[in-house]
Amino acid sequence: MYTLLDFTNKDFAEYFNSALRRHGLDSYVFAFGLGPDGEEIFSVACLNASELQQARYLIYSSRYFLNDIHPEAAEKLREIRKRHAQGILELATSRPVIIFSVLALAAATLGYLLDL
Repeated sequence: MYTLLDFTNKDFAEYFNSALRRHGLDSYVFAFGLGPDGEEIFSVACLNASELQQARYLIYSSRYFLNDIHPEAAEKLREIRKRHAQGILELATSRPVIIFSVLALAAATLGYLLDL
């Protein structure tokens, strides 16, 4: 089972599940447990790994999927996409990645200079 999205509102989880199903995915809603604040968490998940790539595309990239859902749900999806993009940006600009990039560039430059 591959979790796609987590919600504290069961209605949102059911709606996103139905939207994914309309686009041909075989997804389900599960009660996942309780969050840190005591609210119940509902997860939308795919059972097949083959559908995971299509589901991620629909959730994080597809403009058609965003325009196909209710405006309130579309706003929630925009927030999810924004958090996802910020997470990737934070990872790419993190201190370990920058240090690794500088070291790799230094090694490449040194290798080039020694090869001359």
